Amino acid sequence: MAFRGKNAVVTGGAGGIGLQVARQLLAAGVAKLAIIDIQDNLEEFVKLRSAHPTQSVMIIKMDVANKKGVEATYEEIKKTFGNIDIVVNVAGIFNDKDVQRTLLVNLGGIINSTLSALQYMSKENGGNGGIVLNMSSVVGLDPMFIIPVYGATKAGIINFTRCLGNDKFYQRSGIKFATVCPGATMTDMFTNFTEKIIFPETSDETYKILDRLSKQSATDVARCMLNVLEKEKNGAVYVIEGKRIIPLEIKPLWTGKEPAL
Repeated sequence: MAFRGKNAVVTGGAGGIGLQVARQLLAAGVAKLAIIDIQDNLEEFVKLRSAHPTQSVMIIKMDVANKKGVEATYEEIKKTFGNIDIVVNVAGIFNDKDVQRTLLVNLGGIINSTLSALQYMSKENGGNGGIVLNMSSVVGLDPMFIIPVYGATKAGIINFTRCLGNDKFYQRSGIKFATVCPGATMTDMFTNFTEKIIFPETSDETYKILDRLSKQSATDVARCMLNVLEKEKNGAVYVIEGKRIIPLEIKPLWTGKEPAL
């Protein structure tokens, strides 16, 4: 994919990995960029606009868990941009103690944003097609006992995105889908980590696990995510670890599945 002249949307773009993705997309030459986030980060948004004065940067404060709000947000983006070519869904939280909120934001938010975007990106509806990249996590692939709720949402993202990354759907819509699963990354999401886990008695062991993890920067993850967008491989799932993207071969386990499904 050539980014120059394209229109992109990033959810969770006010900080962390999402902000770095927004920076990378602007540096790569996207014409118009919309950032959807419930958080404010005025200082960084001013920097983005001043660094890219000839490109349009649209900021929309919205909770991705709000289905109707997200639908209205994409309608606004469509009216302003004319078309949408790229969607990168990064928005997410960590708080296993707040189960409903974690489910609504992490999995519900990805679904809300993706399905809302399809209405305007699909060639069946007059769109140009494009690509949707959804961010999951390595804990959506391999269970980690200390974060079962967060891990469940990330596993759901992988399956949801793989379901849509179907060649027959692509032939109709012109939209490709991919999933990235970053390893441990240095962001503010896991601040006060042990206060948000559902098994506080494991806090000592949790700290030991966190200390042992090899951590990467949000900037490195964002660079890898743009690499994935460039590859445009429909239905692909990648691990991001140590500044590298590692494609996964996920083999079917259900032997009775009909090919048409």
